[in-house]
Formats: sequence, structure tokens, C-alpha cells
Amino acid sequence: MRDQSTTEPSRILASPQDRVPSWWRRNLAWLVPVAVLVAVLAITAAVFSFWRTDQVAVRPGSVEPVPSRITVSGADVYPPESEIALVTVLVSQRLNIWQRIGAEFESGVDIEPEQTFTGDGTRSELRRLNELRMETSQHTAILVALEHLGYEIPRHASGVIVAETMSGAPAADVLERGDVIVGIDGVAVADLKDVAEALAVRSAGQTVVLDVERAEDGTAESMALELIVSPDDGNRVLIGVGARERTDIGELPVGVTIDSGKIGGPSAGLALTIGIIDLLTPGELTGGRRVAATGTISFDGSVGAIGEVDQKAIAAVRAGVDLLLVPTSNLSVALDHVGNDIEVVGVASLQEALNALAEA
Repeated sequence: MRDQSTTEPSRILASPQDRVPSWWRRNLAWLVPVAVLVAVLAITAAVFSFWRTDQVAVRPGSVEPVPSRITVSGADVYPPESEIALVTVLVSQRLNIWQRIGAEFESGVDIEPEQTFTGDGTRSELRRLNELRMETSQHTAILVALEHLGYEIPRHASGVIVAETMSGAPAADVLERGDVIVGIDGVAVADLKDVAEALAVRSAGQTVVLDVERAEDGTAESMALELIVSPDDGNRVLIGVGARERTDIGELPVGVTIDSGKIGGPSAGLALTIGIIDLLTPGELTGGRRVAATGTISFDGSVGAIGEVDQKAIAAVRAGVDLLLVPTSNLSVALDHVGNDIEVVGVASLQEALNALAEA
């Protein structure tokens, strides 16, 4: 029998033990933990980006010149070369986790619960409230400035406007922002003094009947309301609202309008008042220096305390301000945040502010 030959090479089959495993199989021991770690980090990053905390960042804002925002008709104006300025702060939206962590390392930033600013309301309600506060501040600043300059402006109070209600107070259930209280138990009230006198003879827990002009349509309504004790003074009773007087005035001898832009709140009152006076007065009230002011203004010319004075002081330093006027009650906090970088003066009234400018 003839032997058969072949030109094909011999086929040698390797045993399973001799096969070389793939790269993936060889590195499976560390690939799985790494993949799990990457997945966890990706999920964490996504959660940190979309999960909003209940906190906001309060940052130093800007220093905004005042006279250039004012338009006057019916009087000569004297635009100053160096304008008095107001100071703002920036309040962020609710922070996500990444932003919250970053804010911890940001200079001059305070982290506060959003409810510190909104109370039981919403951001849109807070925005509207700050617009109302700015409108009131402008109105008061114009009257105070013109009266300081010698103009006679007949005016009288005709009720107390509800600016905000205290959280948890019975008033929060029946009164709204913009309502006007015109009577208590059938006795007319025209201003805050009338309200204080009416409450002085009453006690906490007592029910009174308020005569109110509703904000929505101006209709008159009477409502029963339980009085509460003041959280700051156990001997005082309160309606449970923040309020301002509704002041009726005749035609102003000088037309003054102020463009506040998107700036809200009451703390620009002092700066606005000084800015109007400076614009209607020959010469330079600031003496050529960069001056900023913050503080509320009342019809009697008194200057009231403001919030976030630390951020406003820092903003003034960063803007290169030479002199910062603040309410007397805020002075120590402002000084703690500026050191020797700028001069800070505490004032309790418009006249004290003008004296400080004259002495500078």
C-alpha cells in the first residue's frame, strides 16, 4: 500500500490551559473597581450639579453713582464731577452643592438660608417687595432733599401701608402687602404714631377690628385681628406687620425722577437724598473725593440701619471709595470689614451726613 503524503502543515491543537487570555480578562481585577468608581463619581457630579440647597450666597455688589440716575425739571442743576454713590449686594439663587462648596473659599461671601430674605414668601414676592421698598425710598428721598433745600411741600399722612407681614402672626392670614390700615376699632389712624397710641392701651391676645383699604382694588373692608406680643419687648403689642406711612402731597415745586434700574430695597435712601441735594446745589458736596453712602432715610431725615453692611463695606473698598457713610448702628460691623483701607463714618441723620462731607 502506497504511503500518502500531504503538503499541509500539521495542525497542533493547544489545550485550554495553554491559551493566552485577552487584555480585558487579564486586567479584570482592577478594571471593575475603576469602572464602578467612575460611575459613582459621574453620578455624584450630576447630583451635586442639579441638587439645590436651601442656601444662597451674599456677595459684595457694585458702587453706583447717584446723580447721573436723577432727572430734574423746573430747577437749575449742577452735575457734580465726583458723584455720591450707593452700594449694592448680590444675592444668588439657591446654590447647588458645587457652588456651595466653592462659596466657602470665596472672599467676602456670606452663606445664608434663602428664607432669611424671602421669609415665607417666594423669590418673586421678594423682588416685588424690594421694588416697593425702593419706590418708597425714592419718594422719601425726594421730599427730604427738597425740604432740606428750603422748598415748602404740603403733605399729610392718610394711613399706614402694610409692607410685609410677620411669619406666623395672625396678620399674615388676613393682610397683604400694599393694604392700607386707616382705622382701628372705629378710630381713624393716619400715621404710625396713631397706630402706636391705639396699641398702647391694648394687650396681646386682644382682638381688634381694622379698617383696611385693600391693595388689589382699593375697596374698604373691616377685619378682626388678634394682637401679638413684640418679640423684642414683652411690654409692647403688635399688629404683626412691617409698615410705612401713606403720605399725600401736593404738586412738587421741582420734578425729580430717579432711575434705579434693577436695584431694589430701602438702603439707598441716604445716598439718593444726598445725590438730589448735590445735583441741585452749586459746587461739590463730596469735595472731589469718591464717596459712597448706605442707609435708609425717613421723612424726619433720620438714617436707619441696613442689612449686609459687611458686603457693602467690602464692595466700597474694592471700588476704591475714599469715604463710606453708614448708619451709626452699623458702624462697628463696617469698620471690622474695611480696616484702614477707607474712612468710614457713622451717621444718624441727613444733617450728620452732610456735616461729615463738609468736614472731609
